Amino acid sequence: MLCYILTDFKMESYRDVDVHSTETDSSDASSETDAEHNSSENSEDGDGYVVSSADQSSDDEDVAHNDDDEDAFEATTGDKFLRVDSMTVEEIRALEFVNVAEAYEFYYQYGKCKGFAIRKRDVRRRGPKGSEIIVMNEFVCNKHGSRNKKHLIRVDRKREHRRLTRTQCGARLRVLYKKNKDKYVVSLFEETHNHELTPAKYVHLHPVYRNLSESDRAQVDGLQSHGIRTCHIMGYMVAQKGGYTGVGFTKKDLYNYFDKKMRSAVKDGDVSAALNYLNVKSSTDPMLYAEYSVDGNGRMKTLFWADGTSRSDYFCFGDVVAFDTTYGKNKYNYPLVIFSGCNHHLQSVIFASALVSDETTETYKWLLNTFLECMNNQYPTGVVTDGDGAMREAIKQIFPDSTHRLCAWHLNKNAGENVKNVGFLRGFQKAMYSNFTVEEFEEFWSELLKETELESHPWVVKTYENRSLWATAYLREKFFGRIRTTSQCEAINAIIKNYVRKKGCIYEFMHNFEQALVGYRNNELVADFNSKFTDPVLSSHLHLLESHAAKTYTAAVFKEVKEQIMKVAALIVKERFTMGDTLIFILKKYCQTGFERQVAYDISTQSFQCSCRLFESRGLPCSHMFYVLKEESIDHIPASLILNRWTKDAKVGFLNMNSTGDLDSKMMEQARFGAYCSAFTTFCKEASKRNGVFGDVMGEIMKLHHKYCEAEDPIVPTEKTYVGDPMNVKSKGAPKKKKNAPKTTRHCGYCQSTIHDARNCPERLDSTDEEDFAVDSVSGNDSLSKIQKRCKKKARGDYGSRAQKKCSQTPQSETGQSGNVAKTRSSRQKKCSQKPQSETGQSVNVTTTRRPDITTRQVSQMFRGQPMTPVGEPVIHPMPIVQPMYPMYGMPTGENSNHCFGVLQQVMKFGGQN
Repeated sequence: MLCYILTDFKMESYRDVDVHSTETDSSDASSETDAEHNSSENSEDGDGYVVSSADQSSDDEDVAHNDDDEDAFEATTGDKFLRVDSMTVEEIRALEFVNVAEAYEFYYQYGKCKGFAIRKRDVRRRGPKGSEIIVMNEFVCNKHGSRNKKHLIRVDRKREHRRLTRTQCGARLRVLYKKNKDKYVVSLFEETHNHELTPAKYVHLHPVYRNLSESDRAQVDGLQSHGIRTCHIMGYMVAQKGGYTGVGFTKKDLYNYFDKKMRSAVKDGDVSAALNYLNVKSSTDPMLYAEYSVDGNGRMKTLFWADGTSRSDYFCFGDVVAFDTTYGKNKYNYPLVIFSGCNHHLQSVIFASALVSDETTETYKWLLNTFLECMNNQYPTGVVTDGDGAMREAIKQIFPDSTHRLCAWHLNKNAGENVKNVGFLRGFQKAMYSNFTVEEFEEFWSELLKETELESHPWVVKTYENRSLWATAYLREKFFGRIRTTSQCEAINAIIKNYVRKKGCIYEFMHNFEQALVGYRNNELVADFNSKFTDPVLSSHLHLLESHAAKTYTAAVFKEVKEQIMKVAALIVKERFTMGDTLIFILKKYCQTGFERQVAYDISTQSFQCSCRLFESRGLPCSHMFYVLKEESIDHIPASLILNRWTKDAKVGFLNMNSTGDLDSKMMEQARFGAYCSAFTTFCKEASKRNGVFGDVMGEIMKLHHKYCEAEDPIVPTEKTYVGDPMNVKSKGAPKKKKNAPKTTRHCGYCQSTIHDARNCPERLDSTDEEDFAVDSVSGNDSLSKIQKRCKKKARGDYGSRAQKKCSQTPQSETGQSGNVAKTRSSRQKKCSQKPQSETGQSVNVTTTRRPDITTRQVSQMFRGQPMTPVGEPVIHPMPIVQPMYPMYGMPTGENSNHCFGVLQQVMKFGGQN
C-alpha cells in the first residue's frame, strides 16, 4: 500500500497514482489523528518540508509503477516523490520543516509505516507572552519512559492496573527552530527501538492512529440521528471501508464518540439542553407550545410539548383522544405520556407528549389543563384510557362533558387474569363489542352470569358497575371513530422504541422522538398521494353512489363505506310508512330472522337516523341508509351523511397554519449534506476508474475546500434556561428484577419452617421408614454437572417413593448388615463438597478415557447404597471406554484426586469392591 501525507500545504504537488494498485490511507487531510494531532498548528505556507541533502531526487515513473510494496510510504517535496520507508537516517536528519505541525505529521506517518505509535514529549518556547515561538519540540515512541512506581504500589486501588506499555524505548525525533532559516531542522533522530515493532495488521489499533475523520463523523451522525444503532453503524462503516483495518477506529471509539458528543450537548444540564432545544425549534415553528413545572428543589417535575403539526392535527381530528403512559424511555424513569388520535386515513396521529415525574391525580390534572390551554380550550368529545384510577379522576374533573371509555384490550387482559372461566371470557367479549341496546345488554349479562355462576365474583361485580365506560350498548350513540383501545399509543411506542434508548437523557430523547415523528408522519403524505391521485375500481351496481363516495372519502375510509354499499343487496323492506315529512323504513335481511333495523329519512332536511347507530358512533353512513338512498333514487350522498374528518379535504383549512416560509436550519443542513454526498458519491465512483487523474482531482477538491470550508457560518446565541435535572423516580410500570436482589424467603411445604425446605423436612423424614436410599447408576456418558447434582440430591435423602419402588429389599453392606443412612449421607456430603476446578478456578465438566489405578481408597461407603445382584460373590461391571466430552484443564484424576469425580471413576472401575 502506498501511503501519503495529505496535508493542505502539499496537496498541489501530488502526482497521479495508479488506483488499481493502491489503497486509500486513513490519514487524510480532512482527518484528525488524535487529541494531540488535532492540536497541532496548521501550516499557512504552501511549501512542503524539504530535504537539504543531495540524495533527495527520485524517478517519478519508478514511483508511479512501483506499487507492489504495500508498506511503502511516499511524500512530496516540490515536484518529486520521496519514499519515506526507504529513507536513510542521514536523509531524515537532513529534513527541514516549515512549522512544528509538519514535523509531527512526518513522524506520525513514519511511525505508522514502521509499526510504532508516537506521542509528544517535550516542548520549549521563547519570546514575550502571547507571541511565544516554539524553539524545540520532541516526539518519541509511545513506549518511551516507564510507569511511575507510585501507581504500582498503591494499596487503595479500586480498579485493576492497566497493562504496561512503557519499555523505556529511546526512539525519538527532535526538531529545533533556526531563526536564520525560519525553519525547523532535525537535531536528533534515534531510529533504534528496544521492543518488537507492531505488524502491519495491528498498526491501526494503536490509539494514536484511531480517529474519526470529518467525513466519517458526518456519516455516523446522520445514521444515528435517524435511529440506526451504534453496532449497525459500525457494521456499515466496516463494509464501506472494506474491513476493520480500513475503518480507522474501533467500535468502542464509536461509542465513546457518541457519548462525548452527547455529554458536550448537555454540559449545562440535561433539562436545560432540552428546553433550549425547544426554544431553538420555536424560531422556525411559531405554533410550537411547551410548558414545564419544577418541584421545591428546582428540579423538573413535568414537561409538556406539542409542535405546530400536532396542534393542527388536533384541530382537525381532536374529537377523540386516547392517551397512555409508557416506561423506560429515559434514564430518570419518567413515564412518557402520549396524546394520540385517528386522522382521515385511519392512521394514528400524535397530538402532544409529556414527561411526568409521577402518576398522581394532581399531576394528571396539571397535564390535562396544560393540554387544554395548548389546544385553545377545545374539549374532546371522547377520551380513551387504560383505566388508571388517578387518570380517571383527573378526566372527570377536567373533562366533565367528555365521554370516558376504557380500553377494551386492557379489559380483556384483566378479565383473563382475574376470571379463569372460558365461557365467561367469551361472553364478556361479546357483551363488550356487540351492538346491543341497553335492554339487550342487561338481558345477555344476566344470562351469562347464571350460566357461569359468577354472580358474586368481586371483579365481575366491580366491572359491571362501570359498564357505562366499556359496553358498546351504553356508548353506541357517542362518537369514538375507530378508537376503542389505546392500541395506537402502543403502536407509537413500538416505533419510538427504534429511535430512543432506554437510558438516554431527555435532550437525546426529544431529538430522537422528533426523528421518529418525521418518519411516522410521512405515512400520511403517502396516503394523501394515493387518495388524491389514484382511483378505486367500482364494482357495485350503485355506481353513482359508489363514485361519489370514492371522490369524497380517502382511500382507507372508502373501503369501509364500500362495504356498507355492498350490503344493500341483502336488505329487504319489511314495512314503509310516512309521518309528516319523515319516511320510516323498517328493514330486514334476506333469509335472516330476528334482524330488524328502522331508518328515518327527513325529506325537508335530507337527514337520516338509523337504529344501528353506526353514523353516530363511527361517522359513516350505514348500509340501511344507502338502501333508502337507492329506494328514493338519490344519486349522491347527502351532506348530512358526510363527516368532514373522513374526507380528502379534511386538513385543507389547516395546511398553512404553521407555514412561515422559513425552514428549520438543521433540516436544511441535512438536506444539503445529502445532496452533496449523493453528487460526490457518483463523481468519486467514476473518477476512481480513471488512471492518471488522481492529482488533478484531489487538487480541485482542495481548492473547493479552501474556498468554502475555511469560514464558518456565525452561530446565533440562544437564551439558555437553567432548570435542575430530575432525580430517578419509581413509576407504576412493572420494575425489572435486579440481578443481586435478595431472594424471597422460602417455607417448608410440610411444617412452614424457614430453616429447611420440604425435601429435607424432619417431619417428613420421620413419617417414612428409615430405609436406605438407592443410588442411581452412573453412566460414563453423564456430564459432571449431572453427577454432582445426583450426589447432592442423594446426600439430602430426597428420593420419595421412587427409591422405595426400586428397592424391594433393604440394600446390605458387605458385612451383611443394613447401612447407616446418616453415616452414608455425611460421607457423601464430604466427598461431594469439593468441586473439580479448572486452572481458572471454575467448575468444568470432564470425562476421561484413562482408568485410574486405585489401590488404597475405600469406596464401599460410596457404593453401599447401589442395588446389586443378590449373589455371594461381588460382580464386577466392566465400563466401556468413552471419549472425553470436554478437554482436561489440569484436572487431577486417579489415586491423588480429592474431588467427587475422582471417586466416581473409582466406583466405575471396581464396581464397589475394596
